[in-house]
Amino acid sequence: MLSQNLQSAVSSVGDFSIFFWDTVKAGKALPRRWGLFIKQCEFIGVSSLGIITVAGAFMGGVLGYQLYISFHMFGAESLLGGTVGVALYRELAPVMAAIMVTGRAGAAMAAELASMRVSEQIDALEVMAVDPMEFLVLPRVLAGLLMMPLLSLYFGVIGTIASSGVGCGIMGLDCSTFWEQYKIYVDPIEMVHCLVKGAAFGLILAWVGCFFGFRTHGGARSVGLATRSTVVVTCLTILLFDYILTSLLPFGFTYLKI
Repeated sequence: MLSQNLQSAVSSVGDFSIFFWDTVKAGKALPRRWGLFIKQCEFIGVSSLGIITVAGAFMGGVLGYQLYISFHMFGAESLLGGTVGVALYRELAPVMAAIMVTGRAGAAMAAELASMRVSEQIDALEVMAVDPMEFLVLPRVLAGLLMMPLLSLYFGVIGTIASSGVGCGIMGLDCSTFWEQYKIYVDPIEMVHCLVKGAAFGLILAWVGCFFGFRTHGGARSVGLATRSTVVVTCLTILLFDYILTSLLPFGFTYLKI
């Protein structure tokens, strides 16, 4: 059993590597597929603004409340603004935004491509001499790469505003203190963390979703399995790469100030 699981894991890694390389080779076709790319940007980015807004507001509100309570025990409420900004842009915004988009767009990509595979629509594209990689996969992957950094920044902005509303409007912290500390501790390096992680997570969720959908075989049950696998594998991979990128990216001046 162990050897079979290991063999299956190695085979999956090999299949994904081949899929990755086929997508890279299809990159030269982007000018011909510009319309599909814009459509996927709208699907992944614009259509996700609602769920990102709600999730960012709730996350920022909870973060502002819990941190204020913790800091109040030590008389350090003034640190709320800087701490919220650093926590959101470095970690919570890109990770939570990616998980939200995975549940909405990543799973939808997997289900759509899996349905096309089991209904032989992808085979029909190949018969018509249309490369499925450049027609179906490439626009989605590039759209994830472009839109997720923007959604991550937007999540951070919404979370900061919500945290300020809770901390200043409900808990009684002075607004000028919140934003002064925010300005001191939130450096451009926090934006670098947010953008780099957002781009990496966007690639991951689009590539994994397309991979499981594209490589589906069987009937209707396999569509559900592809969707489930996409969500589970994407979330775990995002957390893994979050740790790796956090280890590699610089801390910047904020770390020295603290």
